[in-house]
Amino acid sequence: MDDEVIVKPKPIKDFARKKVIYIPVDSPSRIIQKALEKNAIKKSITPYGRFYLLEDKVALLQCLGAPLAILSLEIFIVSGAREILLLGFCGSLSHELKIADIVSISKAFSEEGTSKHYFSGRKIFYPSSILRERIESTLNTLNLPFSTGTVVSTDAPYRETKSWLAQKQKRGIYSVDMEISAVFALAEFYEINAAALMVVSDELSSGEWKTGFHHPKLDEKIKKYFFPFINK
Repeated sequence: MDDEVIVKPKPIKDFARKKVIYIPVDSPSRIIQKALEKNAIKKSITPYGRFYLLEDKVALLQCLGAPLAILSLEIFIVSGAREILLLGFCGSLSHELKIADIVSISKAFSEEGTSKHYFSGRKIFYPSSILRERIESTLNTLNLPFSTGTVVSTDAPYRETKSWLAQKQKRGIYSVDMEISAVFALAEFYEINAAALMVVSDELSSGEWKTGFHHPKLDEKIKKYFFPFINK
């Protein structure tokens, strides 16, 4: 068939799990890596990111950007993954979202170049309702407040201009990252579940860049909001 792929990913039996936790980047303190190193049954440093085998899931760390994320996640899917939870960082495009706020993503707009290879012409992708509801239910049970909102995924963070920002704000887009729309597209293509929970690490809403990667609350929020899913 003309649409049959030529290059196919190979399964990795040693890291085969139905659940994948995907963390594109760590905080400067490497708090996530340290937790994964402590709890991992097995680990592997690869060109596609750091793989950590946990009891009932596999974690993918330090795999930034849509192309590399999808390259890595394809390997886990062919190995048996049926669920992807993205725990990451985003920039705020809304005055309502401040550094260290938490956002459960309800819709993703694609400005990256990967998702079009899975759904040509599509620009909007959604999380799996079943997984998103489960994540939000866990946060509610833990009495952890969060917002819900939209995100735009871009390949070019240094091309976030003021006109670009105004356009996104007019469309009601709350945040920006580099992977979510592609991950949602990948999950939909393979009919598996995906959702994304984000910590705001930067603010762009004013038209000026305010970075918060060294904000004192960042690691505290990672512990409260990410670790229940990493260690669960």
